[in-house]
Amino acid sequence: MDMTQVIVVDDDLTNVTLTKMLLELEGFEVIGCTNLIQAQAASSAQTKGYVVDINLARGENGLDLLRMIRTGTTAGAANSIVIITSGDHRREQEAIAAGADKFLFKPYAPGDLPKLLKTLIEGGAYE
Repeated sequence: MDMTQVIVVDDDLTNVTLTKMLLELEGFEVIGCTNLIQAQAASSAQTKGYVVDINLARGENGLDLLRMIRTGTTAGAANSIVIITSGDHRREQEAIAAGADKFLFKPYAPGDLPKLLKTLIEGGAYE
């Protein structure tokens, strides 16, 4: 069975490392990135999902990557699952309007992310 490839994008390397470990324990193949250029370069036809922090360093915005995915300007499928994360709940509507499949408010329970990713990638409903 092939592992499901997911790209995690967060400017905080500790967050990337912890999220990567968490998802790998659940059977995902994870590519960690700290900026949009890395994430765009890492995207491939094998990429099934993205977990993207909305606020990145140097003025980068995770929604820009979301828009690139949705418009087909990355190598990942335009309909890839995209979960946007942020500590600011006021950004949720903006993320959903830009095409995010789900918005997770930080900090989230460790078990929530892998469960959510699996459900969304398998095409099931998520409560």
